[in-house]
Amino acid sequence: MDVSVVIATYGEQSWADLAASRALPSLEGQDGYEICVRHEPHGTCATSRNNAAALTSAEWLCFLDADDELAPDYLGAMERALERQPTPDGTGVAASAGWLLLTPAVQQIRKGRPREPFFFPECSFETGNWLVIGTLIQKTLFDEIGGFREHPHGLEDWNLWARAVRAGARVVKVRDAVYRAHVNPRSKHHVLSRNRREYMVAYEHARQDAWG
Repeated sequence: MDVSVVIATYGEQSWADLAASRALPSLEGQDGYEICVRHEPHGTCATSRNNAAALTSAEWLCFLDADDELAPDYLGAMERALERQPTPDGTGVAASAGWLLLTPAVQQIRKGRPREPFFFPECSFETGNWLVIGTLIQKTLFDEIGGFREHPHGLEDWNLWARAVRAGARVVKVRDAVYRAHVNPRSKHHVLSRNRREYMVAYEHARQDAWG
């Protein structure tokens, strides 16, 4: 499986330092990937990720946040899941399976305490998001739908997955791939969620952008 793991940070240098000490080491022992690490002091979540993705050459993209980790054999589990996918042309060649979103189980880590891996409850992408940033997406699809869009209220991920599904992508759960998400109270999403009204404005903006 040909994968580019993208670790894109922006703003304070401390985020780049965290990526080097946490996200990047979690790739040790993984097979079949290239790595693109990029920091934009004056960028945004969308620009840093898009500009990093533009530098990659692999068929698949895996975005990894600076404060998160990929569990051992993450990419191997993704490759095995891809090989199991049925193909419309009956050839059994995974590359002809169409556009896919390969989404991992999530293991939340709060104050250093890991919880059991799980999947968020499925819902319509027109109303919400149940995927995490570590979901693999084909680069051709990512480029066709225009990559990440600017949503300063922290809903860039949902907007991307919604547009991918609207373009025809099928979501595949990969239980053996575990994305270790360190819950960060400083994140835009957690800070924003404390202000319900402001969050709903951001939510509606992202929804309209994806679905019209």
